[in-house]
Amino acid sequence: MNRVLPLLSSLLLGVSATAQVQYCTVTLSAASCGPVLTATIEPQGQSGNHYLTMFASGLHRRALGVINWGSNPISVPLPGGCNLLCDYVWGHTFQSDASGEHRWGRAWPHWAVGYFYMQMGSIEFLPGGEFTVLTTDCKLVQCF
Repeated sequence: MNRVLPLLSSLLLGVSATAQVQYCTVTLSAASCGPVLTATIEPQGQSGNHYLTMFASGLHRRALGVINWGSNPISVPLPGGCNLLCDYVWGHTFQSDASGEHRWGRAWPHWAVGYFYMQMGSIEFLPGGEFTVLTTDCKLVQCF
């Protein structure tokens, strides 16, 4: 029993230290033309993992949308007056709802130390082959 208590104490201290390893922040990187991106990253349980939620509002209604994660800020004008505010490393498409909104989330594991610039946008196709793009502001999400 005398050998079990020190081992158990060490194990418990290791588990509590692991749960506090990662610290995450969300900051505004750049503003766009009106649509808003809200990004939150919240701790999940005692394992040190987090959950990232992205919520875009002010996009085109029932339109093709894109989630864009990049590693560098940029500023590229798009048709309609909005800017692409980060390069592309990862992302995927979605369809906005009838209010021009979209919510998306995923787990952020405790071992994933790093950052991404995050932006969402939508595209509306117009008669004659033209289109407009709406983009949200860009957030820098980082965990270290």
